[in-house]
Amino acid sequence: MKGLLRSIAALLLVLGLAYAFRSTLLTAYARFFTVHTATPGADAVVILSGNRLTRSPHGVELVQKEFAPTLWVTDEREGNSRFAHLYPSNLEFAQAVLAEAGVQAPVEVIPSLKGGATSTFDEAYDTRVWAEARGWNRVILVTDAFHTRRALYAFEKIFEGSPVQLQMSAAPNEVYTEENWWTSDVGLQHYLTEGLKYPVYLLTRRNVSFVRND
Repeated sequence: MKGLLRSIAALLLVLGLAYAFRSTLLTAYARFFTVHTATPGADAVVILSGNRLTRSPHGVELVQKEFAPTLWVTDEREGNSRFAHLYPSNLEFAQAVLAEAGVQAPVEVIPSLKGGATSTFDEAYDTRVWAEARGWNRVILVTDAFHTRRALYAFEKIFEGSPVQLQMSAAPNEVYTEENWWTSDVGLQHYLTEGLKYPVYLLTRRNVSFVRND
């Protein structure tokens, strides 16, 4: 009986400490997923498909600050071909952001090898073929902060043996940060699911049906 009481007391102590330091622990958890290594002088900025409202403006900002002279977007498979024409493509949205920001820079699409990327691995395969064909030396990848570690890991797997260097740039989110992500529904969705997706990517270099573009 005494042993059980000691175990309960120890558990309550751990839970109490975790609650007391919850902000520190949850912030550290989020920061684990963030990789930001971009430096000026790259050949291209490549915006991965996903949240255009965060990724495209950040990619344009990098070009504006002369991190690279050209901007590229990946070719994402349409979710619903019947109504896809009602929404701007990745290219059209990036062009609109460039115009809104008053930035003069070329933006083009990296063509898909399979009719549209459905995962970060697909984007990595597409980008490697495109980058090597053009003799690029260094590429800056742009995605949301929570997705940067997994995206970079996927790209590094696919780019193994390639002369092309990879760097990552994390796009900020106006709804939440690493310091308060647990206070919003979208922040919870992104960081809790990332904790499930990242281990899957550690175990494979192929697409899996339940992990798609972010």
